[in-house]
Amino acid sequence: AQRFDVPIIEDDIYGDLSHRYPRPRSLKSFDEDNRVVLCSSFSKTVAPGLRVGWIVPGRYLPQVLHMKFIGSGSTATQPQLAVAEFIAKGNYLLHLRRMRKQYKRNGELMIEWVNRYFPAGTRVSQPQGGFTLWVELPEEFDTYALKRLLEAQDVQVANGNIFSAAGKYRNCLRLNFANPPTSKVEKAVLKVGQTISQLIHLESSDSSA
Repeated sequence: AQRFDVPIIEDDIYGDLSHRYPRPRSLKSFDEDNRVVLCSSFSKTVAPGLRVGWIVPGRYLPQVLHMKFIGSGSTATQPQLAVAEFIAKGNYLLHLRRMRKQYKRNGELMIEWVNRYFPAGTRVSQPQGGFTLWVELPEEFDTYALKRLLEAQDVQVANGNIFSAAGKYRNCLRLNFANPPTSKVEKAVLKVGQTISQLIHLESSDSSA
């Protein structure tokens, strides 16, 4: 970046939700010439409805202000004031401590359910922060049909290909474990696993016919 004089944009929205303490250092903390633009959001750590984020623009303040102006204009004042008061009273750090522990427990249980209910050969990530799992199914599996079948059962998953500009990861899923791990959530994971197994069985039957 220094050699070609280009900025580095660091998206750190899940950094404060590290399951370990202290959290990993940001790239910005190593920035010697103010070329790292650090971005984060309270929508992931406090509440999605806030729509409040922040940015440390370094040397690129004029460009960032211009993009903010033409992109979204102003941000609502009341949510910003609410977040500022939440931080000033020390509640934000207490909240983060609780959420880190909760998400760690949620993730461990979600991994256990995936291993229990998904077919053999499934690979699942071991996240060290945040509240999502990356699940990799057999390479020939396509999650498009899976998503349609699950929607009919009122279960939502995120197809892997939406996380690729090139349309890769069609055999992958992202699962969210932000909500408490209730029996309803476990049943939803079971439905996903059963539907995957059914589709794999159908595909193998068609190929052998």
